[in-house]
Amino acid sequence: MQKHLPIVLPAAALVLAFAWASCSKSKSTDPGNPTVNLVTAASWKYDTSGIDLNKDGVVDIGGDSLITACQKDDIYTFKSDSTGTLDEGATKCHVGDPQTAPFTWSLTTNQTVLAISSNTLLSGNINIFSLSSTKWVLYKDTTISNIGVRYIVQLKH
Repeated sequence: MQKHLPIVLPAAALVLAFAWASCSKSKSTDPGNPTVNLVTAASWKYDTSGIDLNKDGVVDIGGDSLITACQKDDIYTFKSDSTGTLDEGATKCHVGDPQTAPFTWSLTTNQTVLAISSNTLLSGNINIFSLSSTKWVLYKDTTISNIGVRYIVQLKH
């Protein structure tokens, strides 16, 4: 019996490992596109915003007062099939609005621009300054009083 024990234990360990792996949550990832994987890994919510004077990706003049409270608690969930869901959070901008709304999105211009169909804080074409597993810095260059400025919106997990 002792001669068969070394074979039985590794086989049992292999069966347990396989069972554990098959029961773990599967995640939709695209090994060929790490940017999409970062975007779709978890939901995003507002962190901060403002003017970036020297265009280094850091808010120099706070713009939190430009963002309404009902936008600050929105939650954006991006799915790998180029769809997504906006959850209004605890504070809706309009009482009659649904709690969630669908949107479509894509990455364009060599994955440096987020194109999003939502009619919210994030809409249209928004440039990507940086993206990590916990922080997403987006920006739009615009003109205020004939002065070109970069407006940054930072999202977080």
